[in-house]
Amino acid sequence: MTTIYHLRQSKSLVMCEDCLNDLGPVPGKWDEEPLKECSICGAVDTYTREEYANWALEMDNQQWEEE
Repeated sequence: MTTIYHLRQSKSLVMCEDCLNDLGPVPGKWDEEPLKECSICGAVDTYTREEYANWALEMDNQQWEEE
């Protein structure tokens, strides 16, 4: 599983755990952003994306059942 992080001080810098480790310590505050894509290598957190898609599908199904 790939973990994706976003640099708080940047509007667009998003990096996966592997790229962060390869570059060494990058100063600043990093927040986990599991639905974004790494700016360097394009990696994504497939597990979280699948989990989110399943949740969204479940919410859609619940909405249809209520109507």
